[in-house]
Amino acid sequence: MKTILAIGDVKDFDSFKKFLREKKRFKKPNFYFKSTNYDSVLNGNLPQIKTNKLIVFFFFPFEYWENNIEIKKSKEVYGNRTYFFKFKKFWKEVEKKINVFYKDKKISYINPPDKIFFERDKEITKHNLAKAGVPVSKRHSTRDYKKIIAIVDSGKKLFIKVRYGSMGKGITYLEKNQWFSNFKFRNGKIMSKKSDYGWSFRDVTSNKKFLKELLKQDIIIEDAINPFLVKGKMFDLRIYVGFGKVLYLYPRSNETKNLTTNISQGAKGEGSPFASSIPPKILSEATKNALRAVKAMDLNFAGVDIMPSNGKNKVTVIEVNSFPGFPRARRFNLAKQVIKEIVKQKWD
Repeated sequence: MKTILAIGDVKDFDSFKKFLREKKRFKKPNFYFKSTNYDSVLNGNLPQIKTNKLIVFFFFPFEYWENNIEIKKSKEVYGNRTYFFKFKKFWKEVEKKINVFYKDKKISYINPPDKIFFERDKEITKHNLAKAGVPVSKRHSTRDYKKIIAIVDSGKKLFIKVRYGSMGKGITYLEKNQWFSNFKFRNGKIMSKKSDYGWSFRDVTSNKKFLKELLKQDIIIEDAINPFLVKGKMFDLRIYVGFGKVLYLYPRSNETKNLTTNISQGAKGEGSPFASSIPPKILSEATKNALRAVKAMDLNFAGVDIMPSNGKNKVTVIEVNSFPGFPRARRFNLAKQVIKEIVKQKWD
């Protein structure tokens, strides 16, 4: 017998709640199921476990994040390094509490606490992926605004992204005579919206003061991808990988006038008619690199965002998400499939 312990927050209306709805699926395979929240973990008030083997599944700590890291009243620029180091410290504390409370158990993790937070560091993620031979966008190290302008004026298109962000927040796009950012810029200061949604892009073309200030932040600069279009739309592929297998894939599309394929930025999830229009070679390259990307990040379960580029069936890995949102069950019951894969593992 083994016990699966799911840890999440009630604010997680997406993945954690969907997973809890499927907990009955652990009964037949001789698994006990327990769940708790992060407040209880940090207070050392965890559930009692009878079995010797314990498997821990972490979901995103929404309440802790909102109350301690991305605080609405904070004047810090979104996605800076303090976000990351607070997050890293949080996971070290969570791991310590679990190890102390269950010191007599053999503990395994779906995603290890000492790996799970690295998804929030785009620089480390891109480095690890590139080292493993996974295709990523070319990065630029310069922070000289004149050099950036020269690169753009030469015909290159660039994205400047906050290093420690997600959900398409804190993005700036530059091409010759067209600069757009979803940061606000007032009185010489970069301002962050105090919400996950509504990060609309604004025209900041040739605003050198904004660019200079942006380049002082914790950012990465990378070449924009020339997207492959299907039905006149740009798209990326969200590929869910679990235990070395592709569990589910779906495209997310947006109009070409828009800049990203994030759902929070107005993109929409597509169904099988759209997916069937994607060339098989692109799907094959995407799934192959999704598997390699998750392995490179030392994770068992993740959602990988991949954008196909125009020409030669190339794909680029954009992000690896160790806390991916689950699709609607009527589209695909990901929670059910993840549980099937958990049960199949030996957990020695």
